[in-house]
Amino acid sequence: MAGSIKLDTGTDLICGYFLTADAPPVRVSFEEIGAARHRTGGVLWLHFNLASARARDWLERESGLDEFAREILLDANDDRARLEPFDDGFVAVLSDMQYDFNFEPSDIGALRLFMDAGRIVSCRRHPLKAIDRLRKALGDHGRYSSTAEFMADLIDLLADTLGEVVARAEADLDKVEDTVLAERYQLARQRLGQLRQLIVRLRRHVSPQRAALARLASNKVSWIGEDDRARLGHAIEKFAGVLYDIEALQDRAKVLQDELLARVADQQNHSLHVLAVVTVIFTPMTLISGIFGMNVAGLPGVAGEHASDHAFWWVMLLILLSGVAMLIFLRPRR
Repeated sequence: MAGSIKLDTGTDLICGYFLTADAPPVRVSFEEIGAARHRTGGVLWLHFNLASARARDWLERESGLDEFAREILLDANDDRARLEPFDDGFVAVLSDMQYDFNFEPSDIGALRLFMDAGRIVSCRRHPLKAIDRLRKALGDHGRYSSTAEFMADLIDLLADTLGEVVARAEADLDKVEDTVLAERYQLARQRLGQLRQLIVRLRRHVSPQRAALARLASNKVSWIGEDDRARLGHAIEKFAGVLYDIEALQDRAKVLQDELLARVADQQNHSLHVLAVVTVIFTPMTLISGIFGMNVAGLPGVAGEHASDHAFWWVMLLILLSGVAMLIFLRPRR
């Protein structure tokens, strides 16, 4: 029976269980896989760590899977969400959050699966949240009568995990909005850019994943009964809600970015306006003081028989009057 399960990133077979509807799950070790594959009346789940050479070798040589299925399970470069019918089963690549997720778009991992009526072979390169939540929950309610029932719970957990990230992104967007209102534009611009990148990546994963999983519920295979089909459909519809939240978040982030750009542009325009006003006011003053500051003999009022003791003050008055005139000229007009 499954007890307390620790997260293990260094093993080849992360976990193996034989699942039935009327008994607790039975653990299967790496050495017991061969015997467990011949058992009937339940579902064999094998979950591998692709970082292990031994696990990759077993999938390549001993799994008994077709070359097409092995390629998808072992391909570390293609993380596109997909689900392909294959003989009497399916091979799939699904998006899940990594355990060390620190809110970076690159922390969305790939869960690879093969499933048919009697077995589920899953694998991942980095620890993923939803599949490990399901693994840890086996000790509480780990009784499954079919592969479809197991997949319904997994899909439900995938939607919940992605929904948690969307909710956290929404909370962070609230903080960015507060930062914009506080006029801390540089910090807001940096964080908003990161959030928009994450939201776009989430949408690129969730939208095709929902479409791919819909094929699982709609495909007419013998081992998916009507009750399981309805349960799968209900779990898949949770992705519709997650996708709606992502789209709403994307629209809100765009509106907030437009508001941020408008505020930054307004701030820059105000600074340029102040600079222009100061320049215009001081231009005539600079011109007059420059003329009277030249070392040229014979300037009116400072040399010859028309020299005046008050020439300096007349120049100062002229400078002051020119500044006042420009202020009057530039005053706001209603």
